[in-house]
Amino acid sequence: MAAHVPNVESIVQGLRQHHPDATYELDWSTPEQMLVATTLAAQCTDERVNKVTQTLFVKYPSPKAFAEADFDELAEDLKPTGFFRQKAQAVQAICRALVERFGGKVPRTIDELTSIHGIARKTANVVLNCCFDLPTGIIVDTHVQRVAQRMGLSTNTTPEKIEADLMQQVPKDDWTFFGPAMVIHGRYTCTAKEPACARCPFLDQCPRKGVDGPRPQAAPAPPPPRKFQGPRKVVGEDGVARPITAGGRPSTTATTLTVDPWVATLAKPMDEPWFLELLDFVERERAEHEVFPPRDQVFSAYSLTPLAEVKVIILGQDPYHDVGQAHGLSFSVQPSVPIPPSLRNMYKELHGDLGIDAPAHGHLRRWAEQGVMLLNAVLTVRAHEPGSHAGHGWERLTDATIQAISRERDHVVFLLWGKHAQKKAKLIDRGKHTVLEANHPSPLSARQGFFGSRPFSGANAALERKGQAPIDWRP
Repeated sequence: MAAHVPNVESIVQGLRQHHPDATYELDWSTPEQMLVATTLAAQCTDERVNKVTQTLFVKYPSPKAFAEADFDELAEDLKPTGFFRQKAQAVQAICRALVERFGGKVPRTIDELTSIHGIARKTANVVLNCCFDLPTGIIVDTHVQRVAQRMGLSTNTTPEKIEADLMQQVPKDDWTFFGPAMVIHGRYTCTAKEPACARCPFLDQCPRKGVDGPRPQAAPAPPPPRKFQGPRKVVGEDGVARPITAGGRPSTTATTLTVDPWVATLAKPMDEPWFLELLDFVERERAEHEVFPPRDQVFSAYSLTPLAEVKVIILGQDPYHDVGQAHGLSFSVQPSVPIPPSLRNMYKELHGDLGIDAPAHGHLRRWAEQGVMLLNAVLTVRAHEPGSHAGHGWERLTDATIQAISRERDHVVFLLWGKHAQKKAKLIDRGKHTVLEANHPSPLSARQGFFGSRPFSGANAALERKGQAPIDWRP
């Protein structure tokens, strides 16, 4: 009988074929959130952690908030994850260290990260591999440990030694993919009990060390659906997390939208000739004029608020048309840009409605990450020429987006400000969703029906009536 000898190159290729979008199955928007979530995942399923962090990260939006939290209250919030008092203590200690030593941000070297008491090498690799795509090592959790031993990739029993064995065999360029992919393979195929060897793509070369029973007949089949469907993403130098392609590189242009979870829903309109003509039009415009927002930010509303997470949608009309303003979210501007008049009026209403003080910036990314889709009807514009890209096809895509939300989601709140947005009401099933209408927050109309409309508390009330967590409207 031929020996079953593992070949690392073919294993990596097989993992990329069967798990091309493999990602660690914890939900996060910032590296600091991933660090907290990984800490909570000890002796707890990722699925349960994700349920807890859905509201936890609203209540404690930063390491500073965790560090300053009342201990007993934080422990109570962590109770569903088990060992909650120990975890509350660990989370607060880690977050205090981030605030005191690293300005409230996760450091980008493994030596700095593991210098924080309570952060072991595996946790550091999870954060640095998954959030920054940094090959600091290979993630070795219980799944990777088991699979590596069964495949004959390591005879060692400690995570540190198993990691060292894997780092010698797996090309460094593959480290950040290999760890999460092996976790997925171990979680859904090479399970601890009754591994699905028959459908495993590596059956012909796996020695099945420690697995009882005869080698089964190969019966190749796709892996079962994963419980977590979030995209693989990476944080850039600008601090923004973006989806990355199956090839492992950050999404930078509109043509890499295929990595976005919206694509399956919008595949039909995006496959039609008019959409390709629209993309060609925008590229011709970029060749001849300055166009906003930059290519890698056109689809920010989609990337930051996947369909499955949409709770509120705020419709805008056109991107801002001055330099440095537009970044793909309606009404929002980059942090260093002066706050535009309409957004300033939104902040005034936010204060009158919920008592939230206006920040010094106009960056609404926190809203988007909580499920507030900030969608413009038109996604690009020529510099200093408002409305210049209207009528070229964007409206067809964004109308399809609104229809998809109405059709596939339940109990979404639609905030329609001004006549242009209110024309979209015909696309919304009012029997399933809440539609709140008001005048536009522009200085020309804010005093004729926007001020006093209380859209933010109204949206939260509608969400809570349907058993959903409210939005933390602090920008």
